[in-house]
Amino acid sequence: MKTKIEYIKHKTKYGFIGMNKNTANKKNINWNHKKHPSHIIEVYHDVPKSVRVHTIRHEECEQYLMKNKHYSYKKAHALALKFEKLNKPFPSTNIKRRLIKMGAKTK
Repeated sequence: MKTKIEYIKHKTKYGFIGMNKNTANKKNINWNHKKHPSHIIEVYHDVPKSVRVHTIRHEECEQYLMKNKHYSYKKAHALALKFEKLNKPFPSTNIKRRLIKMGAKTK
């Protein structure tokens, strides 16, 4: 299922401008989405478009790594930041190879 983006009127607990279900669980933040909760990313609406784009990419990457690769929040967040610095979207193919190039252990 494709990721759904919801724009929110306020920052989440602790001032995050973006949030996904896996991160919310790790940070003990209430995640109140009833339908397809794992496919929703919340983004604070009052930031520039370029920041929103980076935030969405970051959250998608983080969510994938935590859900599918079972990375800790800290490790997934660090790798998501690396993808942001590359200014490229999270790859949907050859993910393992890209992660290895970035120094991640994939096993």
